[in-house]
Amino acid sequence: MAAIASRHGFGRGRWPAPGGLLCGGHGGATASYGAAHYGKSLFWQSGEWLLAYFLTEAAGLAPAAMGWVLALSLLASAASDLVVGHGLRRRLSRVDGAIALQLAGAVLAALALVGLFATAQLPQALRLPCALAAAIAFRVCYSVYDTPQNVLLSLATADTAARTRAASLRIAISGAAGLTLALTIAPLLLRDGLPAQADGFLLLAVAMACVAIASAALLAAVWRGALRAGVAAGGPQAPSAPKPAEASSFATLWLLLGMVFALLLTTPLFSKLEPYFAVHVLASPGWGGAIAVAGALGTIGSQPLWCRVVAGRDPAAAVAGFGAMILACAAAWALLARIPAAAAACALALGMAGGGLAMTLWAAVAETAARLPRQRVGLAYGLTTGVSKSALALGALLLGTCLGGIDYRGADSGRLVWLMALGPAASAVACIALARVWRARSRPARAPDPLSHPQGFDRSA
Repeated sequence: MAAIASRHGFGRGRWPAPGGLLCGGHGGATASYGAAHYGKSLFWQSGEWLLAYFLTEAAGLAPAAMGWVLALSLLASAASDLVVGHGLRRRLSRVDGAIALQLAGAVLAALALVGLFATAQLPQALRLPCALAAAIAFRVCYSVYDTPQNVLLSLATADTAARTRAASLRIAISGAAGLTLALTIAPLLLRDGLPAQADGFLLLAVAMACVAIASAALLAAVWRGALRAGVAAGGPQAPSAPKPAEASSFATLWLLLGMVFALLLTTPLFSKLEPYFAVHVLASPGWGGAIAVAGALGTIGSQPLWCRVVAGRDPAAAVAGFGAMILACAAAWALLARIPAAAAACALALGMAGGGLAMTLWAAVAETAARLPRQRVGLAYGLTTGVSKSALALGALLLGTCLGGIDYRGADSGRLVWLMALGPAASAVACIALARVWRARSRPARAPDPLSHPQGFDRSA
């Protein structure tokens, strides 16, 4: 993680103002943020990579029940994101308030996550209600953990370039968390019997909880030290944006939210179905782990490149370009996924393209939120994560419906390949269409050409 952070504004020097703590030239602030985001990303990625498989295979829930557990918990989290973003807006408008909240949220979310992965230890009759209650508790606590770290993208960065570097750093760190979990997939799947798998999931949850709490505490300690060293705790209060500018920023935000919703509605089908694909199509947990590792490496390794490519360019054009790359990767997956080495190559390319698209969207959200009054920043991020989780909730229902409607363990296992390709492809098409709207909306109006409007001439001349 230190190596990743060093590429994103790491260096030595005096503490900058709060607006420049993140990717602003001081290594300690950026490194501690990267570590805390790694701990948080372990929680997020576990929900994306492992939770569906855990609920159906280790906890023994039916696919439809799994879909409802994921969907209802994500919808609860979406609502709590809005409550946190608006209800705690004063604390989220200050750097010191945000770092305190993220530490408290890390502790609460860690306890809830361990409880969730312990449900496989319960009698079968209790697993569904307890899994639902624990999943909702985890997702609500995660809102208190997630939103404060997110607002630092706007509160603690000085300019557009820093926000782009910070967004790239976050995506790379998320990829590192995904890589960590990818390396655990094969050992978990190779365990003999469901009780052994259930024990393995619980041990993994305890380890993730320890990392999350420790890294959140590190962020709080380092940043509080910076603030005590002479930086005003909340920084100078940003003047309220003029109403037309604020309205324009929110209009841009809603367009970005449409792309975030499209991206997260069906793209996660790929990662959620990957363990099923490894076991029931390739019949090789080892290759399944290799494919997951390849995707994570693609996301991590491509971030320095995308950070340079996107800098100074039209973000709408970048979104369309990444969408086209994802379409090509999805087509290649549909044709080549049954060849393990080719599947790993497709996953690598998809990780690169998906990481670039996610980085571009997060940087655009951070830039848009930074133009709002400080007390609106928390709401902007609450809306972003709320929309994200609503999309994931609907996607979870779709996942449960798809798995419940086919014999994925037997005769219909080949359909997993097409479902994994269809998810990213559908999201890419929607993002490309919305990017065209964004580009058209942001294009400056052309001044009328008097030569094409004869009525504009002064005929008395």
